[in-house]
Amino acid sequence: SDLRTPAELYPQARAMKRKIIMHIGPTNSGKTYAALERYKAVDSAIYCGPLRLLAQEVYQRMNAAGIACNLLTGEERRVSDGVDKWSCTVEMALVNREFDVAVVDEIQLIGDQQRGWAWTHALLALQAKEVHLCGEGTTLDIVRKLCKTTGDTLEINEYERLTSLTVAQKSLEGNFNQIKPGDAIIAFSRKNVFNAKQFVELNTPYKAAIIYGGLPPESRADQAKLFNDPESDRQVLVASDAIGMGLNLNIRRIVFYTMQKFNGTKIIPLTVSQTKQIAGRAGRFGTQWENGQVTCLETKDMALLHASMKMTAPRIMSVGITPTVEQVEQFSNSLPNDTYATLLDKFEDLAQLDGNYFMCNLDHHRAIAKLIQTIPLNIRDRYHFVQSPCNPEEPFIKAAIVKFARAHSMGEELSLDQVMLSDEEYIDHSDSPTTKLNALEVKHRVTILYLWLR
Repeated sequence: SDLRTPAELYPQARAMKRKIIMHIGPTNSGKTYAALERYKAVDSAIYCGPLRLLAQEVYQRMNAAGIACNLLTGEERRVSDGVDKWSCTVEMALVNREFDVAVVDEIQLIGDQQRGWAWTHALLALQAKEVHLCGEGTTLDIVRKLCKTTGDTLEINEYERLTSLTVAQKSLEGNFNQIKPGDAIIAFSRKNVFNAKQFVELNTPYKAAIIYGGLPPESRADQAKLFNDPESDRQVLVASDAIGMGLNLNIRRIVFYTMQKFNGTKIIPLTVSQTKQIAGRAGRFGTQWENGQVTCLETKDMALLHASMKMTAPRIMSVGITPTVEQVEQFSNSLPNDTYATLLDKFEDLAQLDGNYFMCNLDHHRAIAKLIQTIPLNIRDRYHFVQSPCNPEEPFIKAAIVKFARAHSMGEELSLDQVMLSDEEYIDHSDSPTTKLNALEVKHRVTILYLWLR
């Protein structure tokens, strides 16, 4: 449980004396574009992004430009012989092979309580001569500290926004009839996304495309394409903060439906970083809406918007880590009678951390571990299952992961059809379009879990 020097877990990367190149700047400043230009120029490279959607976008863009590229995500693998350029989600970063260039996108997520470990792992473990980090300047101090422990050199490139962004003096005063083509209304719950879409279509002559986290990435991309198409009838966008990363959108004005969101425990105000990330999506370089605007639906939210846009986001002081499978195995050997969930509890209690690191929240892992606790599995298998994209609070997903774990334990193959429930079991016999959409979303999540585990 000694995690004071995690950089030493990756001796191959330490032996390389890498060059870390930071590309820091606001949304729409060209920082990732600059890093990807370097990616294109070398023989071997890897892109690590925060979303499957982003990994797919880079994969498609490279291949469309005649640059052969592989795709690797938890759910999808498209690999061609002899191709040494990769686009992947950050959790799938290939750290056991050498590259000329690695690009790690949205590096500020290294401070995320749930997923930060994946960015830390990529930064410390990637065997690349050049590691390009793209994101906010909030990470500069901590990356500088980490480079001192790894022996890597650090180069910093700062970028300014390519287009203007104006904060409106007035809100829409709650009037949806002030919505215009190119506007994107940002709500923070699925319910509010659908409410706002309905209000737009009742109070304006426009139809609205919708994007939110529960939609499959392919559906989000389709909705973005409709909104971006000037010939489409979807001239307004209603979205959750899922648009903060991973989609190219031609937005004239961001309209915050509210400046608060549920953080999993309670409703809290948006952080400075969240506000700026979303607001920065307005005004995209090279489109008809180069001069972006941002406002709120309600006047009561304007003070927080103005304050947030003037403030500098707080610096990230430490980065996330999580125990490796080898560490959990070693811990288990000392405590052979403990359940996996108990092992995680004790590991957290006994973990020794350097001040530059924090232990990521393991509640999700614990919840899944308890679901499959009675199923005979070795530690490596349990480690794999608890990492899966499973919401342990969702009944159908809970049932699915238990079926998958039981089949794996018995050495049996399980088809998706054997896990997927019928439409009648998913819905409450209502003809409501929302109810049917719920069923489709659950089916999609079960499918993603199946693809991830197979």
